[in-house]
Amino acid sequence: MSGPSAGNDSPRPGADASPPGAAGTAPDGDDGRNATTAAAQYASLDRGFVAFAETTISPVITTTLDGTITTWNPAAERLYGYTAAEAIGMPIANIIPPDQRRQFDDAIGASLDAHSGNAIETIRVAKDGRRIDVLLMLSAITSATGATIGVINITRDVTPLKAAEDKFRLAVESCPNGMMMSDRAGAIVMVNEEIERLFGYRREELIGRSIDFLVPERLRGRHTRHRDHFARSPRQRPMNGSRELVGVRKDGIEIPIEVGLTPIQTPEGLMILSAVVDISERKRLDRLKDEFVATVSHELRTPLTSIAGALGLLMEDAGGHLPETAMQLLMIVHANSQRLVRLINDILDLQKIEAGQIAFHLRYVDLRSVVEQTIEANRAFAEGFGVRIRIDGASCEGEVMADPDRLAQVLTNLLSNAIKFSPPGAEVVVAIARHAGNMRVSVRDHGTGIPEEFKPRIFEKFAQADASDARQKGGTGLGLSIAKQLIHQHGGTLGFEAAHGGGTVFYFDLPHESDGALTDRLAALGPSADALRA
Repeated sequence: MSGPSAGNDSPRPGADASPPGAAGTAPDGDDGRNATTAAAQYASLDRGFVAFAETTISPVITTTLDGTITTWNPAAERLYGYTAAEAIGMPIANIIPPDQRRQFDDAIGASLDAHSGNAIETIRVAKDGRRIDVLLMLSAITSATGATIGVINITRDVTPLKAAEDKFRLAVESCPNGMMMSDRAGAIVMVNEEIERLFGYRREELIGRSIDFLVPERLRGRHTRHRDHFARSPRQRPMNGSRELVGVRKDGIEIPIEVGLTPIQTPEGLMILSAVVDISERKRLDRLKDEFVATVSHELRTPLTSIAGALGLLMEDAGGHLPETAMQLLMIVHANSQRLVRLINDILDLQKIEAGQIAFHLRYVDLRSVVEQTIEANRAFAEGFGVRIRIDGASCEGEVMADPDRLAQVLTNLLSNAIKFSPPGAEVVVAIARHAGNMRVSVRDHGTGIPEEFKPRIFEKFAQADASDARQKGGTGLGLSIAKQLIHQHGGTLGFEAAHGGGTVFYFDLPHESDGALTDRLAALGPSADALRA
């Protein structure tokens, strides 16, 4: 078997012979003559091709130029449901849907005209009526003299692939987020309905255009540079709230958006799937939250601080000797006013951390020195609960790049919790150790431990294992959430584990990092980091 010879005068589809598959019946003559002709043509094929057809996993079918099937291999039997005995001598039109026959005839004509193979995506019909999505390779069969005597059809069943593509397309269309795919150069190749709604364009207005035109003109140069950088080093970039962009609608209105990127390698090259979310409502809610925080700060914190101070003076006999009953009431009011002040301060701290407005004064600090100073600052508090604090004698020395005041704030929170939830006479132990290349500070208490059902929520805002117990101990439910975010800003982690013999160990790890890693972390902190790069 070889490709067609140029200039041969063999019968061609649409000329002296009927187009392959155009007729729904076998060629003229009785079944015996057809079978004899088919057998003769099959025998004339190259023996290597015959062996290939019999053993390949791909369905292989050969036909005469008028569409009569002459070869039907075992893979074709499995795909279409016809045995070779049933199929050989049958018109190939029997497995072609009527609406696909013109496409098939045109594809054969193109293959013979070009004297080379031709591939098409089309549909075939099995014996039981199933429609099968296939990728079809068509080539001419030539005789030893160079005459074209038939056509070979090599089939690949792509039904599962097409089903997966349809599911993907359905998922993209039904996704509540805008979904858009572009190529390496930024040309849009696919959008879903939400993108049309979000930007006000019909999809035919978007396909083929650069994604840059959905960005305000003043920002396009920067966006193009970012896009080119991503194409050179593609990696998944999820939505995390840290990359807010601006899009421009067809009517010229600018909208704040958040974009997640997923690189996809395809046979056509790199494609980038963008998930786009309109965050206008989120920005509005953020403004409302900021206004509320400002109100809390100016309208509540200042008078509460004054009230707590005045109550403290009254308790120190500034108003003269008061009856014991009055003193007890003052103590209750004073304790609750202080708790409200702490709650407001914690809310403000949390808001500043989340908004990236809290300043970090980073420098190399002696970790043991910070721990010892914080222990001394909290010793009187511990004595009020009848609890002792000490530093483990095996603790090591070490420096870390950190804000010492923020580290003291985190450690104070861990010590305060350990002290409040330890029984009188117990001991809280602080240790410093090297752990997996980091410096670890741990605080171990001898309390009742953390309930299993509460452990997944322990770092959530306002999370309290027992609200009544927390109120008795004076907790706000924000301390651990604040501590976790402060340590995260330092490039570290905060965690906990059950202590051997009872109680809990809270710990935080800080990286012992190179100057290059430090530079990267400072860049990530942005303007919130005021580093002393000594």
